[in-house]
Amino acid sequence: MSYCTNAPMVTHTCETLLSKCEIPIIDLAHMGTERCPQKGVVKLVASKLLRALSEKGLALLVNHGIPEWKMKAAYRVLDTFCELPNETRAKYERVSPDNHGYVKPGTEKFSDEMELRHAFNVTGCGRILPEDEVPGYRSAVDELTRDFKQLATMLLTALSMGLEQSHDFLLSKHAHILGPDNASTLRLLYYPPLGTPVQGLTRCGAHCDYGTFTLLAQDCEGGLEIQTGERWARVGHLPGAILVNTGELLAHWTNGQLPALRHRVVMPEHCGRGRHSIAFFVHPDDNVPIEPLDTKITIANQETTLCRLQKKKRSVLTAYQHLQRRFRETYAS
Repeated sequence: MSYCTNAPMVTHTCETLLSKCEIPIIDLAHMGTERCPQKGVVKLVASKLLRALSEKGLALLVNHGIPEWKMKAAYRVLDTFCELPNETRAKYERVSPDNHGYVKPGTEKFSDEMELRHAFNVTGCGRILPEDEVPGYRSAVDELTRDFKQLATMLLTALSMGLEQSHDFLLSKHAHILGPDNASTLRLLYYPPLGTPVQGLTRCGAHCDYGTFTLLAQDCEGGLEIQTGERWARVGHLPGAILVNTGELLAHWTNGQLPALRHRVVMPEHCGRGRHSIAFFVHPDDNVPIEPLDTKITIANQETTLCRLQKKKRSVLTAYQHLQRRFRETYAS
């Protein structure tokens, strides 16, 4: 198994949203630290982030502070884990309702096609990891969980300000990221290569993420597509960037003004390489009720819309109830 450093030359090019300059790119340089954010920069980021998520459902973050070598270290340990015998990997498999652990190919299903990928979910520090079989696994994972948590914290602050709430509005609802009673998850993903395309086989079927938002790092292999209207569009790869996309709970919080992004990962035209990515799913604390905000979302060159509380015939779901319902659908097979 190998991951992209310098991609081999191919004889064709694939038009992407990035190549057409249709994906917002947000520079996080000078945003500050988790404890002491630079307020002026946070407000600017908040404005850009809100516009990107409302219009596109995603953005690419640059100068985010997470070095590429940490991503590659995680790719390497996951590669080594995936090469272990089946019976060894089985010791670390995810056991519902706990979301921590290894998810073998074919376990999850988002579409009618067979979905080919390996995943390892990390739901908190100190959880069981294959350190004995793969030395360095824990250190690689621990480095990334700290970095992604800090980046998520800064973005939650920016979103709160963009939604005209107190700076800690969303932080208070995500107080235990990667701790007890919070479903936030770092997911390492490996999509094996194929010699030739196979009918009815894909890498990941179309779906929306379940939580507040997702941070995604990926290698240069490509294949990520998003739904725009009735059509699908290839995203493209910007070296070193981290993609942020909206999830179902953020869509519900904003009464659909920041809609959840529907996306998938398709088999590329060239099937000879594997694909690596790292997703950090940011979720509220389990007991947080998810009620639409009564707030104005103002975006330049757009009319101001009012996000009102919806009257529901049934009680409001908590973050935990929403996630467990979606897990039952994902692992129904």
